[in-house]
Amino acid sequence: MNKDEYLKKLDKLLTNLPYDERRDIMYDYEEHFNSAIQDGKSQEEIAKELGKPERIALSYINKNDYNNNNNSSTVNNHVVSNNKTRISIPLLIIMLFFNIVFVAGIYIGIWGVLFGFITSGIAIAVSSIVVLFASVFSLPLMYVSVPFSIYTYPLLGVLSSVFLLSLGVLITIGTFYLIKGYIHLTIKYINWNKNIVRR
Repeated sequence: MNKDEYLKKLDKLLTNLPYDERRDIMYDYEEHFNSAIQDGKSQEEIAKELGKPERIALSYINKNDYNNNNNSSTVNNHVVSNNKTRISIPLLIIMLFFNIVFVAGIYIGIWGVLFGFITSGIAIAVSSIVVLFASVFSLPLMYVSVPFSIYTYPLLGVLSSVFLLSLGVLITIGTFYLIKGYIHLTIKYINWNKNIVRR
C-alpha cells in the first residue's frame, strides 16, 4: 500500500471525527510519510511500520468516545452528553403503545409456552424413575397409573423408563436452546426499538 492509498483509507475511516481533529491527524501522518521517505524508506515499508489504517482509526475513535463520555455533565439528575443522538418523543410514545398493546401479550405467552415445555420435560424425566421402580419391584404404586404389562414384563418397564428419561432430557435441553434464542431475539428487538426512537 503506497502513501496515497494509505492516507486515503485512513481519512475515510476517520469520517466520524470532527473535521479539525481529522485534519490534524491526517497532517501528522502525511508528515510522517514525508520524513520517512527523505530517510530513504519506501512508501510500502512506512505503511507496514505504521500498521493497518483500521487499527489507527479505531484508536482515535475510541479515544474520542472516551472524551465525549467524560465531558458529559449532569443537570437536574438528567445526563446531558455531547453526542448528537436525539430521542423522538412521538415515536417513543407510538412504540410504547405498540409494544404494550400488541407485543407484550404475545411475548408473555411465548414465555408461558417455553415454561410449559421445561415443566413437561422435567415431568417426563421424573416419570421414568416411577416406571423403573414399578417394573423392577413389580409393586403397584399409590396414585400412580402404570400399564399392567410393565408388571408382567419388567424388561419392557426398564426400556420404557430409558425412553421416557431420554425424551424428558431432550425436551428440557431443546427448550433451553429455544430460551437462549428467544433471549437473543428479545435483545435484537429492544435494539431495533432504540434505533427507531433515536434520531
